[in-house]
Amino acid sequence: MAEVRTVEGAFVYVEGCRWFFRESGEGEPVVLLHGIPTSSFLWRKVLPVLARERRVIAPDLLGFGRSDKPRRGAETVAELADRLSALLERLRVERCALVGHDFGVLVGAALLERWPDRVTHLVVTNTSFRIERWRGGSLSPLQLLRIPVLGEVAVALARPWMLAAALRRYLNDQSVLDRAMLAGYWEPFEMGFRRTLVRWMQVPPFSADDLARWRTTLIERGTGGLPILFAWGARDPQFGVDEASELASAIPGARFLSFQQASHFLPEERPRALARAIAVFLERPASLPGLA
Repeated sequence: MAEVRTVEGAFVYVEGCRWFFRESGEGEPVVLLHGIPTSSFLWRKVLPVLARERRVIAPDLLGFGRSDKPRRGAETVAELADRLSALLERLRVERCALVGHDFGVLVGAALLERWPDRVTHLVVTNTSFRIERWRGGSLSPLQLLRIPVLGEVAVALARPWMLAAALRRYLNDQSVLDRAMLAGYWEPFEMGFRRTLVRWMQVPPFSADDLARWRTTLIERGTGGLPILFAWGARDPQFGVDEASELASAIPGARFLSFQQASHFLPEERPRALARAIAVFLERPASLPGLA
């Protein structure tokens, strides 16, 4: 089935599932992968800057945003990476730079593990390969979603103001959370994302062993010559900058940038600075600072 273009992006069917993606620019491809509970909307301010020199694609992963929410076949990170690979083939992307945030880094790492030759560069932002950091603190509102039945009821009763309260916890600059941003992040909750969120809170799509293996993949590929940039919002209360600096130190040649006045949602708080750093990294990786 042919692509269906809209003002904001395009829809395409791949292996029976409908994907939504944003795309702009020409040249070497860059793929932007969002996290939880976001979508390609996260990258809306980063994408146009990178698109000045490259072809940039930001998909809504299956289960998220405007893409389909299948009940089967996209239940683990590994399966999502397989589906993402099929989407890239459909879009005629043989090799690309991957930029991941949060959960999107894990999908990118799983793709890198299975198809290392398809990835030319890797940018890692605000994520973790430690299972305890994905479980959150005991006071996190997400803990409620892990309880069967009660979790389903809680997410069904969720309202935009509740999402706003959750987002504020992960923003250093509260002023960026305006009505347009909240509307963009709330939209998927009205399109089936609630089911994805509850399912993955109750049955996580990755294990501690998966995280350890993907961490090893990054170290091995980076040591083998894959250019890797760690770009971090230093005030992230959940995914601390300590893990980023530790990983960067373990990979010879890895580049490291810490944005001191940003928190978890770095693409929201420092979009232009992040985009410029990625653009420089893709052209001249060694021109950015490292920890060696």
